[in-house]
Amino acid sequence: MGIGKRLWNVARANVSDFSSAFSLDPEVRERRRLDDELEREVAKEVADTIGAKAGRRARRVASKAEDAWERAFEEARARGRRGAGASASASEIEGWYRTLEVPADADFATVRKSYRRLVAKYHPDKYAADPEKYAAATEVARKITTAYNGLKAMSEP
Repeated sequence: MGIGKRLWNVARANVSDFSSAFSLDPEVRERRRLDDELEREVAKEVADTIGAKAGRRARRVASKAEDAWERAFEEARARGRRGAGASASASEIEGWYRTLEVPADADFATVRKSYRRLVAKYHPDKYAADPEKYAAATEVARKITTAYNGLKAMSEP
């Protein structure tokens, strides 16, 4: 069957559905009522399936993650760009080294290696099944990335 024929059939079905909505024939109205009732029952049954519950849970987790990233973005925007980490305090820089689990006198190659190891260990996608762990991993990954970016900005000329 060609595309033209299919489109014609869809258009004809939509017109007949539209006209049946205004039909005065009791048989047509009863059939429509039963169809609507069946559709509601099927929708209710589908809403209670494991797949539907899992889908709702996944949407909640994704929504929380999106909210966390939006908050982080807004916080970063509010702080403004510090530019080359020059305005970072000594205690903040020391905190960045502690966050990345490297000594304060470590070279940038060591910092980068530690950053990659920690991000792989605490990446939020590894904890997507548990919303609480996912949120915690998102926060930890954000702190690790902030520390790395601060040290990277300081090491660049």
